[in-house]
Amino acid sequence: MTMRYWVFFLLVLPVLFASDQIRIKDLELKILNGPRNGAAYVSIYNGHAYAVTLYKVEVEPDVFDRVELHDHVSRKDENCTEFMEMIEIPEMEIAPGATLFLQPGGKHLMLMGIKSALCQFKKLKFQFLFKGKDSKFQQAIEVDIPKSPRCTT
Repeated sequence: MTMRYWVFFLLVLPVLFASDQIRIKDLELKILNGPRNGAAYVSIYNGHAYAVTLYKVEVEPDVFDRVELHDHVSRKDENCTEFMEMIEIPEMEIAPGATLFLQPGGKHLMLMGIKSALCQFKKLKFQFLFKGKDSKFQQAIEVDIPKSPRCTT
C-alpha cells in the first residue's frame, strides 16, 4: 500500500468508527393538526470514551422550515411563582457512556414551520450532526411519518 492510501485510511478511519459509536433509537414525531410546529423525541447513546455534542439536526426531504434544539428551564415571575419556559439551545452534550433522552417536558427537537409537502411522504430521514474530540460526524435515522389530522383530506 502506498503512503497516499495509508494517509487516507488513517484520516477516514476515525470518522467511520465515530458514527458507529453513536446509537439513535426510538425516534418519535409529534405532529399536530393546528399549529405549524411539531416535536421529535429520541434517545441517543454515546459509546465513545469522550463527550460528544449534538449541534444540529437536518431532515430530508425538506418539510420543515428548520429544526431547533430546545429545553425547558425553570423561571420565576414577578410574584416569585415558578413556571417552565421552553427555550432554544445551541447544542446538547452527551457524556461518555451516557444516553441523552429527548422527551416531553425536557430537551427535545422542535420541528418549526411544517410545510404542506409533509403529507406527500411516508418517511423522513433525520441527520444528527455531532462534534467530539477532534472531529465532526453525523448519524442518520429514518422514521415513518405518523398519522395526523394534518394529512387527512
